[in-house]
Amino acid sequence: MTIRELRILPPLAIGRLGGADTPLDNYVLEEPARPLEFRTIKGAETLLVDDATGEISGSHIPETVVFKENGKIRPVWPFLEVFVVTDDDAIRPLDLALLTELGLTPTDVKWQVEVANRKVVRRTDDPNDQVTAKTEWFSDHVRRPLQGHSPNFVSPEAFIDFGHVQYIKPNKQYPGIRFRFMPAKGLIYGPRIHDKHGKPIPDPDNIIPPERAIYEVSKRTTWYGFEIPVAVDDEEMTTKRGKFWNETLPSSLFAIDPPAPPWLYGNYAKSRGYLDDACDGVVEVSLKLKDGRTLRAVARITASPPALVPDAGFLRTLADDLDQVINGPKIDDAEPAEVTQARAEDIVRRAYETVRFMNVAVMNGGMVEGRPGLSLDTMPAEEAFDTERLLRPVMSEPTVDTITVMALHQQLYAAMRGGTAPWFTHFLRLPNEAGDYTDRGRRKMPALMCGADNNYLSLTWRQIETIKKAATAAGTAGNLEHGGNAPAPAAVAPPALTPRNKSAQLLFPARGNPASSRVDVAVGNCVPGLEMDFRAVWRRLLTGIVLREYDNLVVEVDPDVEDPDIKKLVGHRLLMAGGFKMMTTMVGPSPADPAASVVLSTENNPHGLAPLEWSNALAHLLHFHKPGDDIECVFTAKPSWYLQHPYEDDKAKSYKHLTLKLRPFFDADTAVISRDLVKPGELTQGLCSPWQNDYRECSCYYWASARPDYVNVEPGPDGTSKGDNWLQKERVGHYVPDDYQDERLILYDDLFHKWEHWLRFQIQGRDVPGQNAGDS
Repeated sequence: MTIRELRILPPLAIGRLGGADTPLDNYVLEEPARPLEFRTIKGAETLLVDDATGEISGSHIPETVVFKENGKIRPVWPFLEVFVVTDDDAIRPLDLALLTELGLTPTDVKWQVEVANRKVVRRTDDPNDQVTAKTEWFSDHVRRPLQGHSPNFVSPEAFIDFGHVQYIKPNKQYPGIRFRFMPAKGLIYGPRIHDKHGKPIPDPDNIIPPERAIYEVSKRTTWYGFEIPVAVDDEEMTTKRGKFWNETLPSSLFAIDPPAPPWLYGNYAKSRGYLDDACDGVVEVSLKLKDGRTLRAVARITASPPALVPDAGFLRTLADDLDQVINGPKIDDAEPAEVTQARAEDIVRRAYETVRFMNVAVMNGGMVEGRPGLSLDTMPAEEAFDTERLLRPVMSEPTVDTITVMALHQQLYAAMRGGTAPWFTHFLRLPNEAGDYTDRGRRKMPALMCGADNNYLSLTWRQIETIKKAATAAGTAGNLEHGGNAPAPAAVAPPALTPRNKSAQLLFPARGNPASSRVDVAVGNCVPGLEMDFRAVWRRLLTGIVLREYDNLVVEVDPDVEDPDIKKLVGHRLLMAGGFKMMTTMVGPSPADPAASVVLSTENNPHGLAPLEWSNALAHLLHFHKPGDDIECVFTAKPSWYLQHPYEDDKAKSYKHLTLKLRPFFDADTAVISRDLVKPGELTQGLCSPWQNDYRECSCYYWASARPDYVNVEPGPDGTSKGDNWLQKERVGHYVPDDYQDERLILYDDLFHKWEHWLRFQIQGRDVPGQNAGDS
């Protein structure tokens, strides 16, 4: 037997921040006896690591999974396992027996880890603001600290604690080669402030203790007091490149001087200089064989906020986006009908689970208890701001309620199971319809939620094709007894683990890892996401250029580019790639004739254009082309920093036509996102700083089942729903609309001071008992 390659599985493991000393026990989600009932959290084998020896001393299965202890959230510390690929095209675990067979010992296995936090440098564009932790190669079994350093910290000794990593010592009972990532506690770091005499003074907001006041405040640093620069026009930009600010979307995802949020105060945002201990990066393993070859493998890790609704799914997960990358936007005709059916039902079910946590009447954009819709943060309000038009509720206000919309999803699910839902597919929003703001377009599913392009969310092309195929499958029409009260369908068997089965590698359930460490529970390509900003993966898909995460602007050119035309692309916009357009036109009802539509142009957007989100816009390139293939690309003829230009066929000759090569999305045959696409720290660089800001900055129309909105929901006396806003400090059974100022709600500084005290886990749609006032 010859060892060809190494693999680390899973290729992407999600750690979760938490202040408790004991990590979260392992758990799995059991399917309910009836569809659309809540999933059951069941304790699973939990591996116990002896801190003194670094080996697994045993395991247990908890009767009850406890998410908080002593008022602190239990973190998720995921394991990674090492496999080998052999010359007979098999994949098997690397363990003590195999090492002995190879004439090696556990000390021949070496590890190195690099993680980074790039949230600050992403905004200031100062490379000295990057915070990086990198270990030496090691083969012992002690916990290795991940200490993040930055040139802009107050001293070389100052660091952000990103947690620890550990090579687990194999033993006779647990012989496998394992690694563990132990994220940090979810702390906030900040600037060291001085008085006029240069003497350090305490943080006036009492949030940053002296030992975490590590960011230098001086003329050479910019994060403390950083302000969003004022935009300039394209003409000035062509000669004064230094004034361009590569803004994020949303643009001020950082802690700012009160009052907050900025959009209620003229979009003024001045940074308080906060940093956090979230990070992402790579784990690398190395094994030198007796024949002189050295094999290496890589996996990605990320430290993310806790999964606060552990028993619910989200309708578009990171796994859905990666599934489309792996298998393409179309469904193979050879796929068994029962597999397609099960996947389609799961999508509809996750849509139901998402809607369950949304106060649909509020998210609809109408008046709420006498408050105008523009005073609340909803998708219709965002649309009104972007298009400079009057706010219009999406649906008829008297008929919209969470219970009503849940009942609609129940009907859709029953119709899907009964084979009578071909009509349903006409109500799905296609990705290239993101700019359709007509009433018909806005009411398509999923409704009231925001996607990665800041327009109304769509599913992936592959999800849509799955539903279409299932809805039109022959042989099920009229089978209505399989409705909402029938037993739940059998789960689809997991794919077989083989060296080239990327889907199986991606979803590999490492022994001892809770469900919340997996990509199929992580938020997918939304704005911008909780676990990671998946938009960042696509920026370097075309060789030579770097695109902005959320639109078609070229912000960098690779330093080794030789083609003089490509060198000049910074500031230009990518209009078309491989024959697929990267922009769409926003249209809405005509003020003169609501039945007709007009282009929603504004002074800042004269063509009424909206970008298409990368994951769907570029998915076809990966499907129709191989890595290294030439991709015909069309760019604007001139720099277009702020103005967006449409692609027009009759002007084709006036554009820049260039050929760029397609980069691999994954490393070789693995499911590891290529290091040519994403560097350590870039998966999380577009997220909030500190991450606690996410729970206030982005309302629930982004990812309701991960950051819930409406909890403890039950029918009211008038037939509509009643319940609590998840961010209410006191549970009173009455929803308090979130205007970002009401002191009955958990506000920014409440989270900065006591995020673990206030953030409550939801199980079965309700607060976990014992969490009153945020207790454990």
